[in-house]
Amino acid sequence: MRPRPTYFLFVPILLTAVFSCKKEHNMSPGSSVPATVYVLGVQDGDVLYWKNGVASTIPSSPGFTYDFSAGALTAAGSNVYIAGFQPGSTGNNLYRTVPSYWLNGAATTLPDSTGSLAGGSAAGVAISGSDVYLAGIREYDGDTSHVPYTTPTAIYPITGGIATVWKNGKPVSLPDFGSVGLVDSAKYASRFYSDYVSGIYVSGTNVYVSGGSYYTVAHARYWENGNPVDLTGNLYYMSGDGTYGSPTTTSIYASGSDVYVSGFETTTIGNPLAIYWKNGSPLFLSTDSLQGSMANAVVVSGTDVYIAGWQNIGNYSRAILWKNGIADILTSGNTSSTATSLFISGNDVYVAGYTWMVGGHYIATYWKNGAPVSLSDGTQNAIAYSISVQ
Repeated sequence: MRPRPTYFLFVPILLTAVFSCKKEHNMSPGSSVPATVYVLGVQDGDVLYWKNGVASTIPSSPGFTYDFSAGALTAAGSNVYIAGFQPGSTGNNLYRTVPSYWLNGAATTLPDSTGSLAGGSAAGVAISGSDVYLAGIREYDGDTSHVPYTTPTAIYPITGGIATVWKNGKPVSLPDFGSVGLVDSAKYASRFYSDYVSGIYVSGTNVYVSGGSYYTVAHARYWENGNPVDLTGNLYYMSGDGTYGSPTTTSIYASGSDVYVSGFETTTIGNPLAIYWKNGSPLFLSTDSLQGSMANAVVVSGTDVYIAGWQNIGNYSRAILWKNGIADILTSGNTSSTATSLFISGNDVYVAGYTWMVGGHYIATYWKNGAPVSLSDGTQNAIAYSISVQ
């Protein structure tokens, strides 16, 4: 969970989220056991999750904007995990966020969230056996310490956000962009970072994290067991009028030896363009940069690649499920919509997101095999960000 860019769509203006994937849950086709559907969302500023349509409120802080990734919720057995943040508890931290997670509604602050750490947030959670993995950002404020500048390779205080994985609460920093900056008339130095994390996927002992950096411009990458893989390549460019294009990741999924990352490319006119990478090679889901589109989550089932997102079509934002690049549009008429995440259970495909009708509010929604299920009544704004099925 982290601040996200806001894109002004044609009709209406919609909020988007940058997101992670959900692990496929295999349930035998034709099973007589009914599925339990968990959906994480926000309604009128309150954090909550729905279990088969029944809402439970999660304690949150008034004044904070909660913008969850697609992989911020996962269900394992009878446990429900939510990755996010809480407000700081002391001093200046009262006005910052600290990386946290909720287990069945009870909040836990992740270690190393005090002291020199200024704040942070967790963006995704994954469970593998008895191990709990979270990925997010630890934010530091190096301006409170002054180290005289000597050489570019010396150790200096950290400023900004560093991509991090917590395994059972133990944090490990991920290598990424960073630069030494001189302060106080060039007498002192600090090392600057501006990482973001958009998702996590765990398969056995392999840990995959999607993210990148906003340092100078947006860069896209993922980490496989801590090793960075660049996704930016030729997607970053400068145009003649001084504007630039750059990619951003939203989720990650691994299938066998293949790694899939969803995201979008920022075009020179400012609209996003839906994209995903397979083993580092970019594939565009749309080429209409005038309308705008975004891929928010990716899941692979067998040989099929499913991607949830949105595209502006006929002046309306449309929630879309792409299967092997073919778009299935989930709403029509004067109902705008956005798809934020997806989950595959047996033969069933679940897509979470929200709809909006002219003169109304956002309605938290999920689609099962294309059929919509409303989670809110439209009297308050509500958005569904993440979905998990047991």
